[in-house]
Amino acid sequence: MDMDIDFNWLEEKIFSRILTDAERTALKSTMTVEQFAKGDVVILQQETGGKLYLLKSGRVDVILRFNGESLKLTNKGEGAQLGNMSFIDNSEACASIIAHEDCLAYRITRDDLSQLFTFHQNVAKDIMFSIIKDMSGNLRHMNDANAVSLQYIQGRRV
Repeated sequence: MDMDIDFNWLEEKIFSRILTDAERTALKSTMTVEQFAKGDVVILQQETGGKLYLLKSGRVDVILRFNGESLKLTNKGEGAQLGNMSFIDNSEACASIIAHEDCLAYRITRDDLSQLFTFHQNVAKDIMFSIIKDMSGNLRHMNDANAVSLQYIQGRRV
């Protein structure tokens, strides 16, 4: 099913500005709209990166396979960026992303971003800044969780 890109949503959630007609056309030719049903694998742990998903709607679970067990790390919803670490360094995904409910996402590949850097630098730069902002928020959250864990281990309850 061919679906349109919701540029108003992208402008609000990702770009924080109004896109030009040329930028919209460029995104239309580089972004892919993907639907995932509940239980579908969006990203598989250890899968080589190169794809970034912008979660337009729905919720996903982030699942880590570690020592033979599956650990649910978190649940993410609308506006989440999925696969951004492996997208940046083209490494293997460090966790799986599973659709918790039906989802709609916009996918962009590293090759697509390279094309945008060549012809639409502002769009590519805005995507990169959005990734950096998202990753820094994740890192802040991890630092807070790590501090709580250390306090717990040291016998100080929070």
